[in-house]
Amino acid sequence: MKRPLHLQQINWIVASQGAAQVILLTQIPLIIEYCGLDLATLGALVAVSTFCLMIAGPVWGELGDKIGRKPILLFGLSGALLAQVLFVALLVALAQGYLDTDTALVALVASRILYGLNAAAIFPCCQAWAIELGEEQQRLSILSKISAAANLGRGLGPLLALPALVAGSLWPLLWLVLLPLSALALALFLPQASSKKTAKQKAETTHWPTATMGFFAIALLGTVSIGQLQVVMGPVLQDLYGLSALGASSTTAILLAAVAICGFLVQVGLVRKIKHPQISLMIGVLCMGLGTATLSLALGSAFAAPGLLLFVIGIAFLVPGYSALLSRGQQRNGRLFGLLSLMHTGGYTIGFAVGGWLYEQNPVQPLTGMLFSVSLIGILTVISLASFWKKAPEAPETSEAKAI
Repeated sequence: MKRPLHLQQINWIVASQGAAQVILLTQIPLIIEYCGLDLATLGALVAVSTFCLMIAGPVWGELGDKIGRKPILLFGLSGALLAQVLFVALLVALAQGYLDTDTALVALVASRILYGLNAAAIFPCCQAWAIELGEEQQRLSILSKISAAANLGRGLGPLLALPALVAGSLWPLLWLVLLPLSALALALFLPQASSKKTAKQKAETTHWPTATMGFFAIALLGTVSIGQLQVVMGPVLQDLYGLSALGASSTTAILLAAVAICGFLVQVGLVRKIKHPQISLMIGVLCMGLGTATLSLALGSAFAAPGLLLFVIGIAFLVPGYSALLSRGQQRNGRLFGLLSLMHTGGYTIGFAVGGWLYEQNPVQPLTGMLFSVSLIGILTVISLASFWKKAPEAPETSEAKAI
């Protein structure tokens, strides 16, 4: 059928972005070794990119509401592809000694800015488009599948990188070019779509109730936690587990693939069957809290694995939960997911920057910041759900709410 096929295409575009993100993370130890960049510098480069994603996401979301998803998505994918070509070329030139570090850093920052400003269009467009192509009563299920697609990409990314990692070179970076190229080719075959504003949408204001603000804050802190964990994974494997740069990259790739596939299976097998997103959110917070505590206490030993697994399961429940709760109160999908993208990428910006800095300051206890952010998520969840349930009786339940 036409609609499921289009949803599958959108899911693959999302998956390709997740794969590219993780491939870059698996290369951190080798980029440090071959290109002479330190962890703090790489963290800053990633932070520049995610900061641009953060500020541009809401703008692209609004434009998608006004002129349609397809032109915005094609423009974003084209710009992201150009930026990735430049980024990979610069890293290779730096590794080969064709550029000095200072000159290369200026160009690398420019490439990350270009990437962030353009890639910011991809996720809001895909999420809003998927909602519009699907049935309203299936919103939680659709959002779960979108999140599962991102996890699937993060699982496939390391598997794509592993064969080239055996050579101990920067060859896996080629995927940073091939993945957006394939996504761009796929997007060309999607049908033109536009979001027509209803009277309710036009009357919508920028006023956010307490629960909604809380859910946005949870989205921000969730990615702060993920960003801190991802940026220190390779260095932790080197310093606390005694692996070489190549061994750390390979192990990071395997771990990221495993946890991403785990998240994918949880979202496809469990989350999408939950009728109430509040339940998904609460399960996610509980698992994240237990996982982070276990991971922090057992870091440096094999017992950290169960903590990592619990944390990943928590994220798998958390993201669709707050996304569905937010989408119940908003009609302008591009606007909503643009703002949600701002929270996500803002969280990654903070997480990568803070995670790299904290690791340099205290490599023995690198997850202190992560413990703090997860604790805040727990507090905000209690406050937000209390406000949500308090407001619920004041408004009649819609058919969409009943379905969710």
